[in-house]
Amino acid sequence: MPVFFIERGAIQGTTASLTGPLARHLKGSLRVHPGEHVWLAEAGGPRYEVRITAADRDHLTGQVLAEIPPPPLRLPRITVGFALIKGDGMEWAIQKATELGAARLVPLITARTIVRPKAPRTSHQTQRWQNIALEAAQQSMCWEVPVVAEPQPFDAWCAESASTACRLILWEKPGGLSLRDRLRGKPRPDSVALAIGPEGGFEPGEIELAEHAGFEAVSLGARILRSESAVLATLSLVQYEWGDLG
Repeated sequence: MPVFFIERGAIQGTTASLTGPLARHLKGSLRVHPGEHVWLAEAGGPRYEVRITAADRDHLTGQVLAEIPPPPLRLPRITVGFALIKGDGMEWAIQKATELGAARLVPLITARTIVRPKAPRTSHQTQRWQNIALEAAQQSMCWEVPVVAEPQPFDAWCAESASTACRLILWEKPGGLSLRDRLRGKPRPDSVALAIGPEGGFEPGEIELAEHAGFEAVSLGARILRSESAVLATLSLVQYEWGDLG
């Protein structure tokens, strides 16, 4: 069974008290009954093994059997800024980025972005993406849930990333520096910002803007990937060379 994230305060001493959507999900969808064990966690905090002792439709009570402290903070902290993706690709990218340990996800509005956010629905859509990240973190038993930001213009995000230790932007320039070569053998930074463009890539002016903001242009090589595949490939390489993958 996956781990389920809870609000701070849901655990008091050796008693767990669950209400709202999580209680309804456990009782209604997963058919959790008294006597069964579940794993609960505070994002970035401890993880608890809990035996359910009472179950109503909107309220579950349990006894804490074990507590596991969180591991040391995993470095680097990775922020992925990626152009809005049409169709189901956006949800897929958020799921995989969560599984691969991204700390923050920023949907970007770039010159070649096909999908454009509609102001009245932006907050609702962002909350939906945040819920997708939460579900993915629970399924893969992550210790943290990445923060999904509201969509923002590419230039604004570049400026916002100024304090990030390492900033990399994907560019398909022939003969350019490969991401693998940029990562291999280099000291691991505390924080990384990855900029991934839409299908069709970034415009030259956007690359120039990013480089002025401290980003280094790197390439995934000769392969041309869909935007969501590029998110997966880029994060995998960074986590393999600098993180905890492999």
